[in-house]
Amino acid sequence: MTQDFAKKPRSEPPPPPPSGNIHWFLGGFISGSFLAFLASLWFLVPEGTAPTTADIPKPSGLEDSVVEEMQWDFYEIFPKTEVPVVEEYTESGDKIVVENFRWILQAGSFQDPNDADEQRASLILLGLDVQTQSVKVSGDKWYRVIVGPFDSELERNRAQDKLAQAEIPSMAVKIPKT
Repeated sequence: MTQDFAKKPRSEPPPPPPSGNIHWFLGGFISGSFLAFLASLWFLVPEGTAPTTADIPKPSGLEDSVVEEMQWDFYEIFPKTEVPVVEEYTESGDKIVVENFRWILQAGSFQDPNDADEQRASLILLGLDVQTQSVKVSGDKWYRVIVGPFDSELERNRAQDKLAQAEIPSMAVKIPKT
């Protein structure tokens, strides 16, 4: 049998696309599941846990408190804390301020003398000049650990830096020269 290749044979038409019913079903199922999840969250919240306006404390305003007047004592304090400055003059006429005090550093205060001795030993290992001093305060005996005395602020600052590097707090105190 002869065949005409110029004409293409008829092929069967392609099958129709699957109906959209399954897409509608899956879309409805997913959205319904989501709504059911939200509804379960809404109904599972225990009652009384939501804060109400009655539960929130109201801030107290300034109307309730009485404003106290400030006291300005520094007008009286400053004139009493004046430090006398002693001045001397050199042969060339230059002014020199003579300081009549020295510096010490208090590196601790202990009620137990053993604690004070331990602190003193650790400060001696740092290369500082250290003494302990016993003092009566309010009927109790305290043992102070004293570093110094220092004649200049430079010496005092160097010692204070050593104490700070060793993480030992210190307090600078002026004492009169004797």
